[in-house]
Amino acid sequence: MSHTLKIAVVEHHSLVRRGMASLLSGLPIVELVAVVAEPADLSPALPRPDVVVLGPSPDSEHSLEVVVDHLAGVGKVLVVADFTRPLVASALRAGAFGCVTRDGGEDELIHALTTVARGGVHVSPALTHRLHAELRTPSMSAPGLLAHREVETLRWVAAGLTHRQIARRMGLTEATVSTYVKRIRNKLAVGNKADLTRKAIELGLGPGDSHALPDGRPGSGVRV
Repeated sequence: MSHTLKIAVVEHHSLVRRGMASLLSGLPIVELVAVVAEPADLSPALPRPDVVVLGPSPDSEHSLEVVVDHLAGVGKVLVVADFTRPLVASALRAGAFGCVTRDGGEDELIHALTTVARGGVHVSPALTHRLHAELRTPSMSAPGLLAHREVETLRWVAAGLTHRQIARRMGLTEATVSTYVKRIRNKLAVGNKADLTRKAIELGLGPGDSHALPDGRPGSGVRV
């Protein structure tokens, strides 16, 4: 790739953040457009980066999937993490273009950046066995993959409510409900509302399921 890569770094650990900034700023192909601790610290006015390098905080109130989904609207996301939990498949499903371990070398990081910037996908060789195992785990396509609020949203969709009606019942904005539905479709690999409803019924979340939310009950849980 001949043009300069615009890179934004979002890394919660201060020492790692400084080290990554030092490494990347020394590369002639890289232009650092932001180096911040949290996604919320990114300025809306910054130039659109080719790649957002994300070092997720273990103390974040939001899941990695939610953070990746948010940052995917900023630029192509490359996750750099320990991956101590099965998160590789979920990060990719949420919209990440790459996953690199923290103990990977500089050469791999640079290769991952250029691959992701071109629109390719890079997964560290050290993570391929984990990714394969995650993809073979049945729970990855079951309700366990969905966050609590996503399960709640899916139940209301299956009950035939519009996004506006769901928003009122759950105390959310209509835009947030639309984001949840988009995320659910990506996670469950379904297209239209009819397919989504059929999938909800398959998972035991349809309107006739005994675990479904009773009509008129307000949503619960943490708002995002």
